[in-house]
Amino acid sequence: MSRPGKALVAARQPARAKPALRGGSARPGALLDEEQFADDVSLMLSSGLSLMDSLKTLRERAAGGAAQPLDVLTKRLTQGESLSQAMQACGAFRPALLACVRASELTGDMPDSLRRYAANAARVRILRARMVSALVYPALLVSVATLVVVFLLVYVVPRFALVLETSGREMPATSRALIGVGRALHAVPTAAWLALAGLVVWVVYLAVRAARERRLEARLTDMASRIPGIRDIVRAFGHSQFARSGAMLVRSGVPVLKALAMCRDLLVGSDRTALDRALVVSSAGAPLAQALFNADLVDTLGLRVLRVAEQTGALEASLERLADVHDRALERTLDRVGRLIEPLLMLGIGLVVGGIVVLMYLPIFQLAASI
Repeated sequence: MSRPGKALVAARQPARAKPALRGGSARPGALLDEEQFADDVSLMLSSGLSLMDSLKTLRERAAGGAAQPLDVLTKRLTQGESLSQAMQACGAFRPALLACVRASELTGDMPDSLRRYAANAARVRILRARMVSALVYPALLVSVATLVVVFLLVYVVPRFALVLETSGREMPATSRALIGVGRALHAVPTAAWLALAGLVVWVVYLAVRAARERRLEARLTDMASRIPGIRDIVRAFGHSQFARSGAMLVRSGVPVLKALAMCRDLLVGSDRTALDRALVVSSAGAPLAQALFNADLVDTLGLRVLRVAEQTGALEASLERLADVHDRALERTLDRVGRLIEPLLMLGIGLVVGGIVVLMYLPIFQLAASI
């Protein structure tokens, strides 16, 4: 492999943090709110405060787990390390922010770089919130509908069956099947239902813990990227983050190939492999735009925009425009999906619950008709 190719491989490998100094280290997963951190530090540096005073101010305002990383930062800075070295050893910051700070230490525009990072993080947060809100309501509907169906089958149907059997009339086959399912579920021991409830609580606990440690998002993204239909939405969201974060790093002074390599984890699994190949090809001398197009990471519009950017040198501006295109397309898709999925869910829930009720009352209707 050529020397540029080796550099790209090294950029994709997670950097090893230096051993924490005696007297304090951030626990794994004790991640700060990077958007707030970057915005606050940028504001205080622009106002004339020193870096140490800015971090001390943040430490005074911090509470809970957020205080530990700040303690490590201030301790390492007093030992003579740079901010990027202290942040890397702290283990509480993502590679993109580390690269932004490291590049700004060389260019001397740390307040502007941190402000750009905070603005980029805010855009990503807003778009992510729209995706989450588009999924939370359907998930709540399905959860409530599941509880209602289980209650009907376990509690209502077996008791209703006693009334139907006293009539002495033959019941429809569908009603008999429903009663059989209800009695089977009703016969499940209480201990089994308690064990199932405990398992659900345990899964929820693990999910909340993974979300706090920022591991849940990556797992859900990998799962969603394998589901047809949802995969296209997740992939578009990854491309938007990739383009916007890459533009932010390039604008902060990070070389373009290294900046894109640092953003590879924002893509879904298959796109990460495609990006690796594209960066190796580009590091060997091929045009970046064509390499990304051949890897199916940009479409024809992206190819032409990036070609012009390679000639003019305004690559960061072109990446931001591509991110805006992805954002608008994703917002339109989420709007359409939200308008479509809610009526379909309501219809499906109505059919299931209504079907159970009709099957319970069908023998009574037949009995009333025969009188």
